Amino acid sequence: MNIFIVSEHLDSLEEGKDRLFRLGRELSSRGHAVTVLTGNQSVGMDLGRKNIGLSRKNGLNVIAFNIPSGGKPGLWQQALAGLKFARLAGRQGQNLPGPGLILAKCPPLTAALPAMKLSEYYRVPLVAEFRELWPWALVERGELSNGLVIKVLKGLEQKIYEKASRIITPNEAVAEMIQENLTERTKVRVVEDKGDSRLLGKEYDRALSGLGLAAAEPAKASSEL
Repeated sequence: MNIFIVSEHLDSLEEGKDRLFRLGRELSSRGHAVTVLTGNQSVGMDLGRKNIGLSRKNGLNVIAFNIPSGGKPGLWQQALAGLKFARLAGRQGQNLPGPGLILAKCPPLTAALPAMKLSEYYRVPLVAEFRELWPWALVERGELSNGLVIKVLKGLEQKIYEKASRIITPNEAVAEMIQENLTERTKVRVVEDKGDSRLLGKEYDRALSGLGLAAAEPAKASSEL
């Protein structure tokens, strides 16, 4: 199966610390073809004036988009960067071999825009992994107070909840907050990360039961980065 992992930011991709990157490696070891669509900062790629860069890391196809990042950008700069990522990833994703599954990491919520677009384009399940809740977390930290922006983000958040076939959270607290906004509460699943890639893959297998994630070659032993 071809699988897309869509995330504007991945934590220390080179070191393999991000759980979706490690999950991608585990899925690749099973025989799946995994393509990561991310920002160029995640892979330390200086693209200059180019919009897109290609590389292969630890068995994963990585498509990096030139997203501006410098210091700690303000909210509007983050929004513009997110919309640029959404535009480039959504366009490039339609030129790739069709996936059977799409995984998207949120926040930022804009990262789910191309994932939703590609899910509809290819008519395949979308899995959204929420590590914290926007705009709630931004408001709580005092980073966002604009009522109009909060309303827009809440609308986008709810749309992602509705479009996703599964919603993955790292703990019960986040899961319960999401379930308060859903009628189909059973689509929310908790997948904890204990640092073991094979265990993470098995937990995802259970969480995504029925979506065909495990239907590949038997898992081979995978080493940690």
